[in-house]
Amino acid sequence: QTASLMTDWLVPRYGAAFGDTIYRDARKEYEQLIPEIPHLNGFRARLFNGFLRIAAAELAVYKAMKRHGKTPSEAWEVCHEALRRGLNRVPRWQRWLMRRLMFSRLAKAIVARRSRHQQRGRFGDFEVEYVAGQGDNFHLGVNYVECAILNFMRRHGGDEFAPYACMSDIALSDALGWGLTRTQTLADGCQYCDFRFKEGTATQISSRSPAVQQTIEKIRRKETGEACR
Repeated sequence: QTASLMTDWLVPRYGAAFGDTIYRDARKEYEQLIPEIPHLNGFRARLFNGFLRIAAAELAVYKAMKRHGKTPSEAWEVCHEALRRGLNRVPRWQRWLMRRLMFSRLAKAIVARRSRHQQRGRFGDFEVEYVAGQGDNFHLGVNYVECAILNFMRRHGGDEFAPYACMSDIALSDALGWGLTRTQTLADGCQYCDFRFKEGTATQISSRSPAVQQTIEKIRRKETGEACR
């Protein structure tokens, strides 16, 4: 399904033959990764399972493109565009409902209570600290002190690609209205990933890895130009 969304983007850049090759090789890589994808139990773990599947698909694309001499940056541009197009297929009412639930009074109260009690959430290899909203700065936040996606990437040859894969949150925040600001990640060598969400604001995500940051800026310039036309 994702490949069908990407044909008109891939072919002008790489040609039909290379596009078919990457699709075939990425599919093989993904099939090999499927048994290795962690599965977390419980209702609250459903979102994390979705993130893990996205990461596995992106890792498969990276490994396929690397085999053909492409850089992590090039692989990430493909992954970002594929994720953006896939999210745009989610009905607007579903995205609206997800945003309203995320920023509901109940959700904010739960985060604030857990923050006061210095509670941590553990979901498989994901571990988060809760951060209560601070006035107009942000509505709610979490610090990821351990990340199952990063661990998965490192176990399966994606060390250099991991900082790029963290940028999946750009497309997710844009599409779902998270208003996410993030300045550091575990994959960049920081002590935690600082997620700060504010409804109604633009996504502001940066990387401390210069090559990743350059790719972010390149994609944003291109997308801004497309939106203006």
